[in-house]
Amino acid sequence: MEKFPQSFEVYGFTIEVHAGGRRVWPPSFKRFITNSLDDGSLKVDDVMKRCNVSQSLVYKWRADLKRAGGNRISVREERLFSEVVIEDTERSEATGSVETQIVLRGREIEIVLPAEYPIDNLVTVVLSLEGRA
Repeated sequence: MEKFPQSFEVYGFTIEVHAGGRRVWPPSFKRFITNSLDDGSLKVDDVMKRCNVSQSLVYKWRADLKRAGGNRISVREERLFSEVVIEDTERSEATGSVETQIVLRGREIEIVLPAEYPIDNLVTVVLSLEGRA
């Protein structure tokens, strides 16, 4: 006979219950709670009663989420794509060697760099192409 259920639903999320009754609150649930508290659609008391948790745990979810890098993506933030390709160019007839180069392709630009280009500078260039530098 099971003393604790294996899972239950709250606010449309399935919460797993491990042996001993420990509930595992998924990050997506914590994000939902935090966003709902921030926009005023939920109150801390509502969450405490519905989830059977303490006030300090609700505030801990919020603090953990904000500490981990924020809980929202700005409406203005746009995901950009930069393609990084390392390719061999044609064999040089003069030296007989194959030249390797780094090609960075953004939405409207292509940058070709030598294979020896410093990695720290390469990261900066890629972030610039993505609009994050």
